[in-house]
Amino acid sequence: MFPILILILLLIIINSFFAASEMALVSITPSDLYQIKIQGKKNADLLEKVIKDSTKYLSTIQVAITFAGFLSSAFAGSQLSGDLVNFLAKFSITLSDSLAVIIITIILSFFTLVLGELVPKRIAMINPVRFALFCAPFINIFMIAFKPFVWLLSISTEGVIRLLGLKSKKDKNKITENEIKEMIVYGHIEGLYKSEEKDMMKRIFKLDDITADMIMTPRGEIIGLDLAEPFLEDIIDARYSRIPVFNGSKDNVEGVIFVKDLLIELKDKMIEEVDVSSLVKKPYIIGEDMRINTLLKQMRDSFEHLAFIINDSNELKGIITLEDIIEEIVGNIYDEHDYIGEFSETVNELGYILDSEMLLSDIEGKLGINIESKNGCNTIGEFVQNKLKENKGKSVIKINVGTIKVLSKNGDKIDQIELKLDQRKLT
Repeated sequence: MFPILILILLLIIINSFFAASEMALVSITPSDLYQIKIQGKKNADLLEKVIKDSTKYLSTIQVAITFAGFLSSAFAGSQLSGDLVNFLAKFSITLSDSLAVIIITIILSFFTLVLGELVPKRIAMINPVRFALFCAPFINIFMIAFKPFVWLLSISTEGVIRLLGLKSKKDKNKITENEIKEMIVYGHIEGLYKSEEKDMMKRIFKLDDITADMIMTPRGEIIGLDLAEPFLEDIIDARYSRIPVFNGSKDNVEGVIFVKDLLIELKDKMIEEVDVSSLVKKPYIIGEDMRINTLLKQMRDSFEHLAFIINDSNELKGIITLEDIIEEIVGNIYDEHDYIGEFSETVNELGYILDSEMLLSDIEGKLGINIESKNGCNTIGEFVQNKLKENKGKSVIKINVGTIKVLSKNGDKIDQIELKLDQRKLT
């Protein structure tokens, strides 16, 4: 009897090793593996080889656990049931062999679940990296030994899947953007990073959905210098470091003047003696539909800080600066000359310039918002027109996600709209 008990205990230990190995190996992330390799830990390369194909090592572990469970049940049922019947007979208790097998199986299942599954998995979860490095050589050996069984299981599984008319999903471990966003929110809840960091990471994912014309400074609000009537005092009053330059009309873009270049000229000259045209730098021109993640890279690589947005009709729609793009990540940036009012709530706002013909559904999808009370409107222009009727006399209209304001009109028709989102209302 005791040799059988020792053999069953050994099989439970084998079961526990593979159960713990499974938990440890599936817990290893690409980041964990990278850290292990750069630290030069023993068995790092072998661990990478093992976890490279999750199907193979999981199948190997499952085969080993199945064999261990099957053998322990077989030995216990055939060898210990008779001993249990004879033991109970001493106390005048009659027990059939079939019932004895069931009782032995239940008792064995309890110990197998506790000692062979639950406890080892909990132990592996405490330090999965350490246990994964320890078990990798053994799992690799068993992967080689059980290769025929794993192959047979794989083709059998694939055959059944095909018979059921199902298709196997590839790239099961591929992480989607939504899953990353969920992890960001979860990490914030768990206290891994603060609200500001969470908001910044969420905004980064929106960069490829936002176009240049959505966050530009519109044509009507551009403070620039006209070469036809250069009045340099305008540059001083503007308090900007870069000034757009035009010639007669804002559609005739000449380029940009750097205020620091003007200051260098004024060191030795009077203001009326300065040759303004010699200070103009070549303009950086982009299309209105350029995504700002692409624009950010291009401006960074070309050392540009200001871009002119020109439409298909060669008309100036607005300008966009590097600061405008960065604000989409970090929120509004204010310098010493910006007036934001005492305790202004605009610190938590992000502004977007929208064409009136843009569909509400497109805006909601790109910005990840839900505009309420649309009343059947399809475009943002129709929506704002209705809101203006409801809020007579108001220039800034509050909506559920922030505020809206008309920037420009073409006759009675709304042309451009400013949408400011209150970040505190977005989740």
